[in-house]
Amino acid sequence: MKKLIRSVLFLLVIAGALFVFKPTSSDFETWVKKEGVEKRGNAKGENIVEKLVDKGVTTATQLQILATYRYTDNKVFAIVDAHANGEKMQFVGIATLWLQLPNID
Repeated sequence: MKKLIRSVLFLLVIAGALFVFKPTSSDFETWVKKEGVEKRGNAKGENIVEKLVDKGVTTATQLQILATYRYTDNKVFAIVDAHANGEKMQFVGIATLWLQLPNID
């Protein structure tokens, strides 16, 4: 009986922590901007033109995500649907982290 009570209390604490630290839509916007800056800082390409094109593509993708995202609030996690470069993208936010889900098309 004590083991059952401990297990239930543990699950309640975990659920409470996930609820408290669930990321918001503004957290998603900040994450997209930060990820875009990191990608632009590590631009691919051998010459300056290729690097500028890579930075432009990254910025355009970032702007498309920010313009089209739809935030869905669940009690302990959040889901964001967005479109960029003609593809549907899905992100899940759990405990202050955002993860991009792979496309299953």
